[in-house]
Amino acid sequence: MNEKSWDEARIGQMIADGIEESLHLDYKAAGSLAKSSQKKDEIVKDVTAFANSDGGTIIYGVREHTVSDMKHLPSELDPIDRSSISKEWLEQVISNASPRIPNVRIHPVPVGNDPTKCLYVVEIPKGDT
Repeated sequence: MNEKSWDEARIGQMIADGIEESLHLDYKAAGSLAKSSQKKDEIVKDVTAFANSDGGTIIYGVREHTVSDMKHLPSELDPIDRSSISKEWLEQVISNASPRIPNVRIHPVPVGNDPTKCLYVVEIPKGDT
């Protein structure tokens, strides 16, 4: 996306404006960041797919609508418990991509006044391999 900083207000506005998923944007609910092998493989696959296309942004902690004609639209925040899923854990999972994807940036976005709740915005550059 662009160089504007990521915060709860910006992501809330994206939800309010109904900013749809695209080739450069994907929303994932908090459950996408589970510590199972299947979920870890899916995280690597999603990040790699963006790197293999034109790069993009994945926002973990945003639910999509479940109604079929509104799929790919954000519905609400779904905060992540950062005491169990840390930025460092997510960095470690993404580092398992092969070949390695350099310059992936992870932005923890605090939610409300609870220091254990956050969203993770993952910015993935276009890969060069």
